[in-house]
Amino acid sequence: MVYYQAGISSLAVCFPKTIRTNDYWQQKYPELVPPLRKKRTARNKSTLEFGELDIWSQEVAPYLTDPFRGNVERRVVDNNESSLTLEYGAAQDALNAAQLSPEQIDLIIVSSLFGKQSIAGNAVHLADKFNLSIPAWNLESTCSSALIALQNACALIKSGEYTRILVVTSHLGSYAVDDRDTLAWSMGDGAGALIVEKLEQYHGVLGTKIVNTASTCGAYTQEMMVDSEGIQRISTRTGENASMIALTAVDFVRTCCQGAAGVAEVSLQNIDYFVFNTPTAWYASVCAKALGIGPDKVINLYPRYANIGPVYPIANLYHAALSKKIKAGDLVLVYSNGAGATATAHIMRWGNVNLGSIPAAPIRVTPEQEQIVTTLSEKSASEISLEVKNNQFSQEQILAVKPEERRQLLETYVLQVLSDLLQVDSFQLDSQQSLSHLIDSLIALELKRRIENDLKISVPMKEFFQNDRLEQLIDFLLVQLTITSLTTPSSVTEEKGENIQEFVL
Repeated sequence: MVYYQAGISSLAVCFPKTIRTNDYWQQKYPELVPPLRKKRTARNKSTLEFGELDIWSQEVAPYLTDPFRGNVERRVVDNNESSLTLEYGAAQDALNAAQLSPEQIDLIIVSSLFGKQSIAGNAVHLADKFNLSIPAWNLESTCSSALIALQNACALIKSGEYTRILVVTSHLGSYAVDDRDTLAWSMGDGAGALIVEKLEQYHGVLGTKIVNTASTCGAYTQEMMVDSEGIQRISTRTGENASMIALTAVDFVRTCCQGAAGVAEVSLQNIDYFVFNTPTAWYASVCAKALGIGPDKVINLYPRYANIGPVYPIANLYHAALSKKIKAGDLVLVYSNGAGATATAHIMRWGNVNLGSIPAAPIRVTPEQEQIVTTLSEKSASEISLEVKNNQFSQEQILAVKPEERRQLLETYVLQVLSDLLQVDSFQLDSQQSLSHLIDSLIALELKRRIENDLKISVPMKEFFQNDRLEQLIDFLLVQLTITSLTTPSSVTEEKGENIQEFVL
């Protein structure tokens, strides 16, 4: 068996013709859009210790005053476009850029996330459009699908089983989320394609690290539904476990990137450029801060495309190469994290990669919006850590006061956390206000995470949206704390060599 070095020789992207700006929701669903909040100059105090969670919170903070959370534009399909038409466009463009005919491909691997079809993907349909009888496989690993397909393609080529493989991925986020759900603001459509083949020695993929992300299962929920035209499709919503995306983000990026560097026998300091998938406006900043790298080595296209799922590794590589941020001979690290699937990092030596045609330019996105800006210096982080230690709020503090005083203390706590997250003065909030009008899914996730971290109780996401008034959430928290106080272990007694746990009932 002969082993070769394998990697990307050509890549291309294809996006829908329609660019949807935030005006779409402001004009069609104005009730969904909260007013723009004025950002406070004072730094918010956090109840979290400085560390992995705080990195996420710091990078989220600048977007909490923006009702659209950093979303500016997104590309969306019209009635004449589909995941298959986008995939075909990207694939044909990648072939043209490499001056190859479809007949020179001997395997197609496809990932079609949220396509208009109810089957797993478009692999055989894409092969049919090219009039090819070669193997065509569907592969799915949510937002990591493109990189998992790349890893499989490289392994197959290095084994000598195949010579040249076409990898294609698409994402129809706008088709999977109802426009009346604010999650739709972050969903974009697009497709990407890359050709994988034998490369010259020391080029191509040098090291890979893949882990499963089972801890984020339930971050999003999917169910089959029938739309207004009687067509079955997948509907996506934010799930109960969405907070785990924030809780695990730093650990996953460090584990995968450091692991891939170990396999490639390089250090992260040797990497010339980093490409992260960017499912949120702040995700690239989180990854950069987690790895301790400068913003000049990172690309962020989120304001331009919103969340395009598994297409992002290809799109970010394409634009980085197009803008000469990546050059032949550079060491490049590509990372993606797919909720409820896999997180993976690939380190590759960039070669003379052929690029497809340039997509349409954005309408309103400015260069400043696509800059990576980490929010705090190391000195500021230390200052926040000191503030945290002096302003802790815990379950023990609430349970230590008389039962009749707990509700008032709990109300004060919740209003203060909301004040921090909404960046408004606490006197503007009261427990009679409608919670659903105060917060969206992002604020709800941050509020849930803060409460669960501080009070050590579990709060289902539904509690933040099914209650008419804030006081109902406070009542729920009070009940949970009361139950906790009744079942807290008071002592551990040894008897006959066994540990017997006594409960106050």
